[in-house]
Formats: sequence, structure tokens, C-alpha cells
Amino acid sequence: MASKQINTLTLSERIQVLSDLGDYLRQETELGKKSSAAFTNLIAQVERENPWFTSEFTQKAIQAWAKLLDNDRLTTFVAPYQIAQDSISKKPKTVLLILAGNIPLVGMHDLVCCFLSGEKSLIKLASKDKLVVPFLTSWIIQHCPKAKNYIEYVEGIASEFTHVIATGSDNSARYFEHYFSKYPSIIRKNRSSIGVITPNTTTAELQLLGEDIFTYFGLGCRNVTQLFIPHNFNFELLKEAFLGFNYLYNHNKYANNYDYQKAIYLMNQERFYDLGHVLLIEKDEIKSPLGVLYYTYYHEIDEVEQFVTHNHNQIQCVVSDSSCPISHMSFGTAQYPDLWDFADQIDTLHFLLTSTYDEEA
Repeated sequence: MASKQINTLTLSERIQVLSDLGDYLRQETELGKKSSAAFTNLIAQVERENPWFTSEFTQKAIQAWAKLLDNDRLTTFVAPYQIAQDSISKKPKTVLLILAGNIPLVGMHDLVCCFLSGEKSLIKLASKDKLVVPFLTSWIIQHCPKAKNYIEYVEGIASEFTHVIATGSDNSARYFEHYFSKYPSIIRKNRSSIGVITPNTTTAELQLLGEDIFTYFGLGCRNVTQLFIPHNFNFELLKEAFLGFNYLYNHNKYANNYDYQKAIYLMNQERFYDLGHVLLIEKDEIKSPLGVLYYTYYHEIDEVEQFVTHNHNQIQCVVSDSSCPISHMSFGTAQYPDLWDFADQIDTLHFLLTSTYDEEA
């Protein structure tokens, strides 16, 4: 399989293109400033087509990327890698990106990595998130026509690609692994995140934990769905800390899930704590249903560490306070990964730069 040579922008130029996009997004989402009609219409259309992608959450995702797409940050990101300024001599790759659609812009990191590495992205959008990424890539191409050589969209069956990066459910991942077995690939499965409350966790940190749990309704792999708490923990502290997220119950789809789970637990006479917009259930599983947060008591932090070690393939990240000895992120930061916080701890840039496709295999 031979791909058309696409390396028409130097690394510095590609970084600048992404930095320019970041500048544009910062202008559109600047607090107190009116957004352009095109951007305002985009946000409204996204929510009409997918009610889970509320205007608030879509803008939150865009604001996060506006911060990441900064020239200095992008330069720091690529510095450890051997990316040639001009890669005309190397054999080009075409990377099929099968994007997830659980939260807004969830596939943006893969696209950014492909662009920075100098490879072409063949993008297959998720049906639930098919507006924002094309809007952003259209802006890029409009402001840098050469970037068109790096970005293409595909519907239906894809062909003429050399590598695959796909994200989906455990079931779809098994299909991807079989179907794309001859290609170098990154196949991501279901993951979720856990929170660890310690005796030193403050009220302010519990409020930040709410961001980790409820942002994007809890639909992302970085959302906390299992909470480890010390024995004799006072659940009233959580009820008070999470008051600011009661508005989620005003969202019809979320409320339906919450009400359904509550009805099931009542019929089964299971014990739960009802915080008004989320149900707390004692269970040692990682992934909880929408509208439910699992919790597990612990006596010693070693118990949590053993759980994390045993289930590391199912855990995206751990959040806690500074006293927790387990490797973790700070409360309130789970939904704001940096460029070098790779999903599933798989270095996407390294994969793109080092893996090769054997056409004869």
C-alpha cells in the first residue's frame, strides 16, 4: 500500500497552525466576550443533535483545548521525540482514527498527535460527536490550506490506511482487534476512574471531587465512578460538597437514568444514600451506571493500592489529595489532562513515530 506524500508543513509550521487554532478558541470562549455567530450556532446545533452535549459541557471541552493548544506547551510536548522539521524523505503513514462519542472532543488528542507527527489522519467520526471536530479542522484548513493534506474524513468502510487508533466499548474493541489485526494499532477499551478520600481530604477538595465525578454527566473514562472512603466517613460531607451539581437532575436524560436506578434499588431493597441527583451504592466494582456512584470502605491505604494494581487495565486515572501515597492526580483535575497525559498510558506520539506497516504481512 502506498500513501501519497503529505508532508508539506514543517514541524514548526504544524505547531503554529495548532497554536493559531488555540488563539481562535480562546477568543471565542473568552469570559464576558460575545462569540461569533458561527461559533454560537455550532454550540446550539451540537446540543440539538446530542442533548448529552449541553452548551456548558461542549464549551468546557473547547476551553480545555484552547488552553492546551499553546505554542510553548505544544513545543514542550514534542521536545522529547525525534520529529524531523522536514520529513519529506520518510515513508508517510495514513492513520485511521475511529473516534469515540461519549464526551465532546474526546478524539481530539489523537488528531493532534497525528498532525504533530506529520502523518495523515483518516477520521471516522462517532455519530454522537460529528460536528465540533469538523468545525475545528475546517477552520484549520481555511487558515492554512496546506493542512488539508493531513486531514480527511471517511464514512462507511475505510481503505488505504496504514495504522489504526480506535476507541470504543469492550465489545467493539474485540471487533477492532480482529478486523485490524494486520495493522499497527492502538485499540482502547472501556475504562473509568477512581477517587480516594483520606482523613486529610478537605471540604474544598470534596467540592473539586464533584468536578471529577459529574462533569460531562459522568460519561467519560476520566470520570470518577468508584470512591474509596475511610471507615466511619460522614456522607453528609459529600451531600454538602456536591450541592452545586444538583442541576444535573434538571436534565431530562440524566434524571431518567437516576430515577430508573433508584427504582431498581428500591424494588431490590438495597441500601443506598440518595444525594438528590446521584445514588451512592456500596460496591467494589469500578464502573457504575449513570446516576450512580459506587463506594468502597477501606481501613488501610494499602487496600486501595492493591485494588489499583489489580485493576490497572480498567482504571484511567486516580484522584486524591496530597497525602495519598498512591500515584494520583489532584482533586478537580481529572477532566483536564495535559498533552502528555496519554489515554490508557499508551504514548500515542511514540506509536506514530516508531511503528511501521508491512504491506506483505
